[in-house]
Amino acid sequence: MENINQNISLPIYHLIATLEDTKTVYLKAAEKIKDEVLSVLLERFGYQRGRYSKELQQLLRRSGASCPIDEFTLSLLHRTWMHVKTTFKFGQKEAVIGACIKGEEMVLENYTIAINQIQDNDDVKMILLQQVNGIKTVLSTIKEYIAKSYS
Repeated sequence: MENINQNISLPIYHLIATLEDTKTVYLKAAEKIKDEVLSVLLERFGYQRGRYSKELQQLLRRSGASCPIDEFTLSLLHRTWMHVKTTFKFGQKEAVIGACIKGEEMVLENYTIAINQIQDNDDVKMILLQQVNGIKTVLSTIKEYIAKSYS
């Protein structure tokens, strides 16, 4: 695998932070949702995000790259988590699902930014594109579930 420099490790590190946050949100949502089918789906999505995060962490470790998380990323993740936590506390099932959809769309935007920043590393780009396909499948699954549940 090509050496990963600091310009590539920063976007990957941001994706890892986002994936870890998304994993936590999905697993908490799975606990709170009363719908058993949706709960199982959300749990699976959370574990998938954990696998993606571990895959990217291993990629960075193998390359010897490291990148400390910055305060902006930490504050952004905290705000996102607090918003979702409030949704769980006061929201209905539809609000939680809506928050999950919005979160997935945000994750896809983050992947697009990262992929654009690492154009020169085909190995890393291929891994990110595979993960993007998995995230798009999750988003489609959530939207299909909503369509079936409310039609």
